[in-house]
Amino acid sequence: MAPPGSNDAASRKIGLLGGTFDPIHLAHLRVAEEVREALGLAEVWFIPAGVPPHKRSEPHLSFEERFHLVKLALEDHPAFRALDLEGRRPGPSYTVDTLEELHSLYPEEEFFFILGGDAFQEIQTWRAWRRIPELARLVVVSRGDFSLEKAQALAQELFPTHRLYFVKVTRLDISSTEIRCRRKAGLSIRYLVPEAVFHHIEKAGLYL
Repeated sequence: MAPPGSNDAASRKIGLLGGTFDPIHLAHLRVAEEVREALGLAEVWFIPAGVPPHKRSEPHLSFEERFHLVKLALEDHPAFRALDLEGRRPGPSYTVDTLEELHSLYPEEEFFFILGGDAFQEIQTWRAWRRIPELARLVVVSRGDFSLEKAQALAQELFPTHRLYFVKVTRLDISSTEIRCRRKAGLSIRYLVPEAVFHHIEKAGLYL
């Protein structure tokens, strides 16, 4: 499989999954896999946020540590890649800036930006939000209590001239917040995160 940035003659369909990933867990991977299968994506690229613009507090781990955990989580999946471009860019990690940079770096690829229904509900608070579906096809996945039916109605209101995709995914009630709380309480996080991530967190004493 061609690496990011290779010059394939034909355009490839690439999924983009951003997040703080503090830490990455199995629900993230399951969303990526189910969207990849549903839309026939060639790859899914995971993009950890450098400075999350919508979070009220700083990430618990540095970008470098979070990016390392993402790489560990993806190492056995040939269609998953980790990109560090938001960590290398100063200032808040705005989605529109990331998409514009990706278009510049990989003009041959067709991008599909994956986001949860809860995030889609807040998209009007994002920087230059009207520009986002011009840079990537939006893929809204079921998450939380915001149904895909509500997402479809909102999409028709906000983006009537753009085609959006809606994918129902397996609901795994796993959150990074829960994982951090379990670590602080001395409880196991095994089988909530990939094995390589679990072992690194344990060995490095993270989230204690």
